[in-house]
Amino acid sequence: MADSENSRTLPEISIENSGTTSGKADDAPTIITRRNLLSNTARVLHQRFTDMPPRTERGPAPVREIWLHWLSLHQQHLRQSRRVRKLSDRLLRDLDGYPSVAIDVLEGEPPYVATTYAEIRHLSSRIGARRVDAARSKLRQRRRAWKKADARIGYSAAVRRERDLDRSAGISANVVLLMPPSSLMEVAAKFHCLLVLHDPQLRHKHEPWPQLRRMLRELVELRQRPDCER
Repeated sequence: MADSENSRTLPEISIENSGTTSGKADDAPTIITRRNLLSNTARVLHQRFTDMPPRTERGPAPVREIWLHWLSLHQQHLRQSRRVRKLSDRLLRDLDGYPSVAIDVLEGEPPYVATTYAEIRHLSSRIGARRVDAARSKLRQRRRAWKKADARIGYSAAVRRERDLDRSAGISANVVLLMPPSSLMEVAAKFHCLLVLHDPQLRHKHEPWPQLRRMLRELVELRQRPDCER
């Protein structure tokens, strides 16, 4: 518990990279710090919940099952977001930027970069109809090239998938936060979900975020006590 709550720039926390779905709770670090709080908590919870026998009674799914479903969706969304960034970089690199056209308006001044037909139309009184038509034709060609490259690379399809995963993960997270817990570990799961949603990089220094992080750490550490409710 001696880890400081002082501000520190942290990398994006990707729970899956910490071995959540394959590591064991016994492999977790002895000391929980601000850096490993969320990833270590996810590892502990995942191991704890997957080791539990499946429920046999009917009724609403418990927090542990919903949290596991949310975690899977959240990890898929993280992976898809990274894929979208890579595809975007590739698309921009292959086409040398977004579809646009540079138009010289005044001599000695930098060209005006238009990305829409409306922007070109607004320049009609300054550059004349012929140059407007030429600029529109060039922008149209570049948009067609963009669409063709996009279909080949799959960027737009990846963005749609990313949005679908984000929406599904958000719905599942809301259910986790709304459902009543039945154990200390399910309380920890709710805290974990809340922090991943609102402070994944542990940047918030104002109340109640430091206190919430501390409470989550205390709950996970309580799990080590044999006399504690699991």
